[in-house]
Amino acid sequence: MVGRDRELARVMLLLDDALAGGGRLVLCTGEAGIGKTRLAEEAAASAAARGVPVAWARAADAGSLPPYGLWQLVLDEPALRAAGDDPSGAGLWSRVFSAAERPALADGADSGSAQRFAMFAEVRRRLAQAARPDGLLLVLDDLQWADEASAVLLADVVRQLRGTFILVLATYREPAAGTSAGLLPRLSADANTERVDLGGLPAGAVGDMLLAAGLPASAEAAGQVHSETGGNPFLVRELARMLTEQRRGGPGGPGGPGGERGSVPGRVAEATAHRLAQLSAPARALVRTAAVAGNNFSAGVLAAILDVPVLALLGPLDECRAAGFLVAGDRPGDHRFSHALVRSAVAARLSAAEQRRLHAAAADAIEALYEGQLDLHLAEVARHRVEASLPGDRTDAVAACEAAAEVAAQSLAFEEAVRLYRQALSVGEGETGENDRSRLELALAEALHRSGDLPGSQQTAAGVGRRAERRRDRGLLARTALVMEATGVPEWDGEICRICEQALAGEDLPDGLRARVSSRYAQALVYRGEYDRAGQVSREAMAVAESAGDPVALVDAIQARQLACCAPDGVAERAVLASQMLAAADAAGSAWLELWGRLWRIDTLFETGQLRSVRRELADLEGCVERLPGPLARLHFLENSATLAQATGRFTEAARLAWEAFKVFSDMGHPVAFGSCSVILGQAGLHIGFDRSGLIELWDQIPAHLRVDDVDTTRGVATIFPALTLALIRLHQGDRAAAEAAYAQAGPVRSWTPIPALRMAAWAHGLAVAIRLGRMEDIEFLAARFEPFRGQHVANGAGPGVYMGPVELPLGQAAAALGQLDPAVEDLRTAASICDTNGARGYAVQARVELAAALTRRQAPGDRDQALAALAAAAREAGQLGMVPFTEWIGQLQAQLTASSAGDSPSQAGDSPLSPRELEVARLVGQGLTNKQIGQKLYVSERTAENHVQHILTKLGLRNRSQIAAWASGGSGGSGEHGANRR
Repeated sequence: MVGRDRELARVMLLLDDALAGGGRLVLCTGEAGIGKTRLAEEAAASAAARGVPVAWARAADAGSLPPYGLWQLVLDEPALRAAGDDPSGAGLWSRVFSAAERPALADGADSGSAQRFAMFAEVRRRLAQAARPDGLLLVLDDLQWADEASAVLLADVVRQLRGTFILVLATYREPAAGTSAGLLPRLSADANTERVDLGGLPAGAVGDMLLAAGLPASAEAAGQVHSETGGNPFLVRELARMLTEQRRGGPGGPGGPGGERGSVPGRVAEATAHRLAQLSAPARALVRTAAVAGNNFSAGVLAAILDVPVLALLGPLDECRAAGFLVAGDRPGDHRFSHALVRSAVAARLSAAEQRRLHAAAADAIEALYEGQLDLHLAEVARHRVEASLPGDRTDAVAACEAAAEVAAQSLAFEEAVRLYRQALSVGEGETGENDRSRLELALAEALHRSGDLPGSQQTAAGVGRRAERRRDRGLLARTALVMEATGVPEWDGEICRICEQALAGEDLPDGLRARVSSRYAQALVYRGEYDRAGQVSREAMAVAESAGDPVALVDAIQARQLACCAPDGVAERAVLASQMLAAADAAGSAWLELWGRLWRIDTLFETGQLRSVRRELADLEGCVERLPGPLARLHFLENSATLAQATGRFTEAARLAWEAFKVFSDMGHPVAFGSCSVILGQAGLHIGFDRSGLIELWDQIPAHLRVDDVDTTRGVATIFPALTLALIRLHQGDRAAAEAAYAQAGPVRSWTPIPALRMAAWAHGLAVAIRLGRMEDIEFLAARFEPFRGQHVANGAGPGVYMGPVELPLGQAAAALGQLDPAVEDLRTAASICDTNGARGYAVQARVELAAALTRRQAPGDRDQALAALAAAAREAGQLGMVPFTEWIGQLQAQLTASSAGDSPSQAGDSPLSPRELEVARLVGQGLTNKQIGQKLYVSERTAENHVQHILTKLGLRNRSQIAAWASGGSGGSGEHGANRR
């Protein structure tokens, strides 16, 4: 290798970094013939000489590889084979990608996505396994020709290379100007990617290449060749070959009998044609046929195209190799062109008619040769059918593209399915009938949705829907509705409702299809906030599905009904729906449906406070998760386990599980990773402190789109939780002004519109802030929201993450904050009893301390003794559970109760959560002293005095120093914490 020492040294340094745990992607780019593959070969040889395992996979011919074809080649490499793998490679791909349960039709898109995550995770696992203990160099050659699904999998691998011992070296030819760049160039922007951009060789290196070819290499000669070739190594070699032939009397070359010089590529093509003419007739036919078959080809396919026995090709193949046209392929029996430019030069000499004939023959040969096992070759067949087609005769090409797209979608190669469906539509433009076009476009819309291109999916489906409306084709409207997923965007969900309404307007839909469309309609109505109408439509869908006896329609209807009644008042029906889903799962033999049934049942158990039953149900859920592929099912298990741990006072375990779920979410690139972890750590933080729960550490990583100052706070519950959580953090840090600002970002509580499933969680988090800020009207409003749900528990109606004790707990807190001490005592006593019974240990502590505070303020006969008894019980548990904030509060209340028995003013002792130092500061504020004066009197800094004042405001629920003065002087009438806030 000439002239690439610097680039090779850089790649080897990056390999050293990878072997030290700095895994990354090196993207080697440049024009055709610039030496990318040659550099990769040298790097691979150097790595192997150092004992580093090397795996090599080459993409050949855009549009010809099967789904994930590049990674099939990777996994066939010896370096990737695990102990016990079949050396022949048979069955390896199916074990990696199909060992898990295949999703049934009724399982929905989530199951396919989960299985795809499982595929990606298994590839990453095998790469990591191959990299132990000596590291791994993985070379991916000609990446520009990889199938779309392989490119997506590569992006997933690259995102998680950091910390591994793997160097991925990929060669990539930049697309021609004006063509789509695709996904791969975006890899350049990844933090785990380094680029090595190859340009032309310098004139000195060109001279070295001329010397190696036995040619004069004066500075003038080297400069002339460099000027003509731009230093492109392939062009230099070809020009050197022509110059050598000229010296032997052959045509071409500078000053040769070829006449006036043309461009180097043109002269290379002429020289290639000359070399081709020197071959025997069978060898020429072989090379020309191979140029159409592809860069990489099988001798068996070539023999079938030429209609000769394979053995008849052995001589011509040897001749072509000797002439420099072909080299051995990557697999036994395969061959490839020595360079893609050689193939292009040969193909350019074929007429359009001859190329079409050979493409048709190639498609026929592949279909015949692989009959019965064609799935892995359908993309290649489609490429040849498209190239062979003529205007007016595109039917076979469209059918081939559609067949390949269906297999790609079934293989979860959604991006490849998108490409093929688009190709089918493009090839058949103007010739495909309306019904076929609509079928292809709906399949495209579904593939786009599953690939993550929601705008593209919506635009495509909406176009079909508009045509169906014009034709008044209710069947097509119904099929269109089934590929339109509700998103929470009002305009799009309204479009779904309109399509569904028109599809359902007549009586001509089969019952099963009618039930499915009604289910989709109900889901869209829920997202639009039309809950009453959604309830009615979902009930109708259930009735029709049950009478139709269609299991897919029944599952759709159960899912729609579950969503429609996910409000707190729907818990009883959702328990029934969970049982129905489990029955459907059993009938279908589907672990995915079983997963949803068990998750719904766990939701209802949290809502009814049956925590011990949740523990038993989690054991069954774990068994189900073990039968499912990918991280999605495990993620649900982790979230529910973390929720239960938090609910039962196992805070360290809850934090560990929440962080584990956060990593799984993050590895998936899931948008709710932060919010899910934040909710669990936040609830634990209310009991053990936000610093100890890990919430503050998490909030150092808050994504930009969730930053309270940057979000649109008018768009519902998504912005309420970040604002409320930030307010709680600021209160914990003693920054009341910042807490007030964060709370304001959530908007007025009466404007909150959380989805029904999240109402309880939104109310509970809002109430926690409102009480601490003394927002009496908000407390009254939120307490009224909880009132109808006595006997239930604060939890989500769909999905884990939230458990905040029995409803009586926030009702008791609200009543105490409002000065309604008798109902507060009753509710808090009930809450403590419920928590004792169901094992919610942290909430039992909270209820008892809140109860003790209310009893202390009420001061009815016997209240002091009851308060001390409650505090004693709470102190033991709080100490065991590490509930430091409550331990401190318990100590303050006990001190106040003791002080009150010694005759201190009730308003300053028994009626106060303040520490002795804070009581002293409050008295000085009552005397009219400033923070500076207080600091001087108590021999502390002004800042320390200010912090004490802030803590007093927070603990007493007061707003200003005047209210502290009134409280300290006893002018509040002994109502203490909230008396100064009455209106």
